[in-house]
Amino acid sequence: MSNIIRITGVSLFCLFGGYLAFRFFSDGFVTLGIFITVGIVFVAVVFLKRAFTAWRWLAAGLVMALLFTIYPIFYTFYLSFTNMGGGHLLTKIQAINRLSDEMYSPEDTKPWAWTAYRKGNDFLLLLEDDDGYIKTRPGRLPEDVTIPSSGIPSEIDGFTQMTRAETIQNLTTLGSIQFGEPPLTIMILSMQEVAVQLPAYTYDKNADTFTDNRDGVLYSPVKGTYTSSSGKTLTPGYMVGVGWENYVRFLGNSGYLKPVFVVLIWNILFSLLSVLISFGLGLLIALLFNDLKFRRIIRSLLIIPYPIPVLVSIMIWKALLNENMGLVTTAISSIFGVTPLFFTNLMLTRIALIVINVYLSYPYFYVLSSGALKSINTELFEAAAIDGAGPFTVIRKIVMPLVMRILSPLVIASFCFNFNNFTLIWGFNAGLPAMADTVVPMGYTDLLISFIYRLGFSSSTVADYGFIAAISVLLFILVALMVVFQTFNLRTMKDR
Repeated sequence: MSNIIRITGVSLFCLFGGYLAFRFFSDGFVTLGIFITVGIVFVAVVFLKRAFTAWRWLAAGLVMALLFTIYPIFYTFYLSFTNMGGGHLLTKIQAINRLSDEMYSPEDTKPWAWTAYRKGNDFLLLLEDDDGYIKTRPGRLPEDVTIPSSGIPSEIDGFTQMTRAETIQNLTTLGSIQFGEPPLTIMILSMQEVAVQLPAYTYDKNADTFTDNRDGVLYSPVKGTYTSSSGKTLTPGYMVGVGWENYVRFLGNSGYLKPVFVVLIWNILFSLLSVLISFGLGLLIALLFNDLKFRRIIRSLLIIPYPIPVLVSIMIWKALLNENMGLVTTAISSIFGVTPLFFTNLMLTRIALIVINVYLSYPYFYVLSSGALKSINTELFEAAAIDGAGPFTVIRKIVMPLVMRILSPLVIASFCFNFNNFTLIWGFNAGLPAMADTVVPMGYTDLLISFIYRLGFSSSTVADYGFIAAISVLLFILVALMVVFQTFNLRTMKDR
C-alpha cells in the first residue's frame, strides 16, 4: 500500500513538473526548463530507488536549493551575456507571438453600433450601420440578418439580449473577445462602437521577418529587435546573446570605473570597520560582563537592538540625526555650538552609517562572544595569572586565538553581509550625497549593491538588466576573492 501511495505521489509530482517544464520550453525559457527537468528526475530516482532512501529526507531541500539558489546564480551569469532590458524582456518566441497578435483598424472601415446577446458563456453581437444589420459570433464569419420593423429583437438564434447594466458588467469580457473569423476580426472599441480588426503584421517563419500590413515595410531581426531598412523598430524586442559587450562596456569606460573605484574603497572600509568595531565591542562587553551578578539582566538590555526590525532602527536613527530637528543634532548644537550635517557632510555621513551599523551589529557579536568564552578552559586563565600575564596579554595570546577559531566563519559571513548591506545605505540616505560629473547618478556613500539598484531600478527610465547582471557577476567574483583571502589568513592564524 505504501509503495502504491509513493508511486502515485511521485507520478503526480512528475506530471505537474513535466507540465511546467514543457511550458517553459515552449516559451523559450530553456535553462529554467532544464533545471526543472533535473529536479524532476532527481526526485523520481530518489523516491523510486531503494538505494537512495537516505536522500529522501533531503530531496525537497535540494530541489529548492537547485531552483532558488543555484539557478538564480546561473541565470545572473547568463543574463550578463545578453541584452535583456527595457524592450528586450521576452524570449524570441514570446516576442513573435506578441507582435503577431497586434491588430489595427483600417482607415476606410466604418464603426458599427452594437447590441450584445448572451447564451450561457457564449456571446453574439448584432451590428448596425447605414447599410443594415449583421450578426457575428467568435469563430464565425459575419452574416447579414433581417430585423423586423418592430425593432431590434430580444432574442436571436437562442441568444437573449443583454440589458445595458449586464453589458457594462461584462464589458471587460466582451472587449477581450475576437468576434468573427481571422483575418476579418471584429472587436469592441467602446459602449457605442465596434470595428474591424486586422493583423498589424505578417510573420514569415522561413525568412524570420515581419511585414507591416499597413504600409508594407519589412522588418528584419537586428540584435533582438525587428528593424526596418530606415531604422524603424518594432516593440517588443527579445533577448539575444551579446557576448562580452556588457563587461567591456563597464570595464572599458572610465566614466564608470573611476567613480565605482571610489565606491569600492568606501564599500570595503564600511564593511571592514563595521565588522571590526562590532566584533571588538561585542567581545569587550562579553569580557566585562561575563562574571557580573546581574549579567542576565544586563545581557537582555544589551541585545535590545538585535530583535528590533532593522528598518525601524534605521528610521529612528534617521530622525535622531535629522539636521534640523534631530535629538542628537540639537544636543550637539546646544553643547558645542556647531550643527553637524549628518546627511550632507560626506565624512559625517560615513561616520553616522558606521555608528548605526555598529549599533545594529554588536549585540550579535556579543551573544556569539559570550558563547565562545564559555568554551575556553578556565585553567588557561589561571595559568596565565600565575605566570604574571596582564589582561591585554591574556586577550591577545589566549582569548583572541581561541575565540577566532570558533567565530572566524561568522566574522567572514558578517563581512559579506555588510558588503551588500543595501537596507542600511538605502534606508538612511539612499547613498547620498551625490557625486558630480558621473555617467550615471551615483552617491559617495553608495555601496556597490546600492549603485546597481540605482542603475537598474531608481535612476533609469529603461532598465538594462544584462548590464546590471554583468556588474553583479563582477561583484560576486570580488566578494568571493575577498572571502577566500580572509579564510586563508584566518586559517594561517589558527595554525600559528
